[in-house]
Amino acid sequence: MNGLLESGIELMMIGMGTVFAFLALLVVVTQTMSWAVLKFGLASNALALEPKEVGAAGQHAYSADHVAAIAVALDTHLRSKSQ
Repeated sequence: MNGLLESGIELMMIGMGTVFAFLALLVVVTQTMSWAVLKFGLASNALALEPKEVGAAGQHAYSADHVAAIAVALDTHLRSKSQ
């Protein structure tokens, strides 16, 4: 019985170690990709949905292009769901 418990704990530790190593690797890869995008300018500033100004009561004012793009995407999504 004691050997079976030790084997179970050993298997649990190996599994948890594998998951931890995978998640740590995922964090490193994600940070590296983020650094590369910022460093080499692969992110398009034209597509960033940052508000141009803040109006009354914290409402954000987006450009007409952003509003139009969102409207087209929403319309396309709703049409595809209804068919």
